[in-house]
Amino acid sequence: MDAKTIIVVAADQGLRRSVAFALEVEGYSTESYVTVQKAEPSCREALCTILDDDILRSEPQAAAQLLSNRGGRAILLGDGLSALQQRVVYTTLTKPFTGADRLGVINSLTEAAK
Repeated sequence: MDAKTIIVVAADQGLRRSVAFALEVEGYSTESYVTVQKAEPSCREALCTILDDDILRSEPQAAAQLLSNRGGRAILLGDGLSALQQRVVYTTLTKPFTGADRLGVINSLTEAAK
């Protein structure tokens, strides 16, 4: 896996495909997963991880742990109603979002990591 790989975790196949396709158009490589448990090993080396908020309902503990372990290099795709514990550091991108919104968040994460 290279440093430009972004992990996408979403239960909805359409959302996973859409986000992955848009990122690949922008030059990022992606890996997509249905569950946090399957994604965890790949997340360790990825540029960042994008989680859909449905994962918070289906795998709350695993999602919170993954977001905590990412050290701020995670993006939560939320509807504005989802919330995690305050101690978890992540960036929220509220649905619906544009391609420019998504790239802006990813660019801010990569700049912060430098």
